[in-house]
Amino acid sequence: MVVTVLLLLSCLLLAQAQNCSRPVGGPNMDLRDKDIVSSTFPDGSKASFKCNVGYRPEGGSATITCTAGRWSPVLLRCQIASCGPLEDVVNGIIDYPNDAVFGEKAVITCKPGFILVGSSEITCGDQGWMDRIPVCEVVQCDPPADIIDGKFSPSKESYAYREVVQYTCKSDYTINGSKSLSCSEDGTFKPAAPTCTRVQCKDPEIENGGYKEGARPPYKHSSSVTLQCNSGYVMKGTPFLTCDINSQWSPALPECELVECKEPKIENGKWKVGSGPPHKYSSTVMLECESGYSIIGESTQRCDKNGRWSPGLPQCKHSGGGGGGDDAGGGGRGGGDTISGGAIAAIVTAAVLLVQHYWL
Repeated sequence: MVVTVLLLLSCLLLAQAQNCSRPVGGPNMDLRDKDIVSSTFPDGSKASFKCNVGYRPEGGSATITCTAGRWSPVLLRCQIASCGPLEDVVNGIIDYPNDAVFGEKAVITCKPGFILVGSSEITCGDQGWMDRIPVCEVVQCDPPADIIDGKFSPSKESYAYREVVQYTCKSDYTINGSKSLSCSEDGTFKPAAPTCTRVQCKDPEIENGGYKEGARPPYKHSSSVTLQCNSGYVMKGTPFLTCDINSQWSPALPECELVECKEPKIENGKWKVGSGPPHKYSSTVMLECESGYSIIGESTQRCDKNGRWSPGLPQCKHSGGGGGGDDAGGGGRGGGDTISGGAIAAIVTAAVLLVQHYWL
C-alpha cells in the first residue's frame, strides 16, 4: 500500500515538472526579447509577446505561464496602427485610397492654379505619418510677350495665378485680339498676345460723287471729310464722315442717286410727248392744254438738278373757244400763211427730240 502511494506521488511530481514547447501567439504578434530564441520553456516559466511592427496592443495580458507542459491562454490583442487624418493642406486635396492605417499612403494634389512643393505621397508608419506634409504654392507666370507699337500693364517680374494684364496700342493704332490676358494654371498667359495695326481709312470713294473738303490722305484715326454728289444727283446718307478706330468711315459711305422729278401735272392740261416716268435729271416733256384752254408759260419742261421742272410748269387758261391748247385763237389763217395742224405737230415733235438729245 505504501509502495502504491509512493508511485502515484512520483508520477504526479513528474507530470508537474514537464516543460512547455515554444508557444504560438495570436495574429500579428511575436515573442518578446530572449523568449524569441528559446525552443523549450521549464515548468512554471513565463513567456511574453509583443505586437508586430505596425500593430498596437488593444488590451489583454502580454504574458503567459507554462504549467505542467501547457501554456495559459494568450490574451493579448494586436490592432493595426492608425495614423489618423493629415492636417489640411491649404489649396490642396488629400485622398486616402484606403484607410489611414499602417502601410497605406495618402495622396496629395493641389487645386488648379497651385503647384505642389514636396512629396505627393505620404506613408503611414508605425509611429505615424512618415513624411512632411507638402504645401501648395500659387502658380507664377513670367511676364507676357511684348508687342510692337504697344505695351502691357502692370509691368512686373512675375504674376500670380489669375492675375490680369491689359494691352494698349500707341495713338493712331488699333488692337487686334484680346486686350486682356490672364495668368493661367499652367504658368503661361492666355490667350495669345494681341497685335497693333495702324489706323488708316481708304479713300472715301462714292459713285457719282466724291471729296469736297476736309482731311487729306493718309486718313488717320479721327480724320474727317465732307463728300458731295455730282450735279444732278442727290445724296442718300450723311456727307460728314470720320475715320474710326477700326479703319472704317463712320457713319457708312453715302450713295448718290440720280435726281428725280415728280409727274408734271397741270390743271386742265396733260403730258403730250417726251420721256415717260420716272422722270430723271435732264429728261424733258412737252405739255398741252385741253380743248378750250390756252397754255400760259413754256410747254417744254426739263427736270433740273434740284428735282424741279424748269423753267416752271405752265398753266392752262380758258380761252373761250373750242380749239386745242396750241390753237389759242381758234380758227385757221387764210391764204398762203395757213399752216396745217399736222405740220405744226411734226415741228413740235422734232423740237422736243432735239432738246432731249442736247440735254442727255
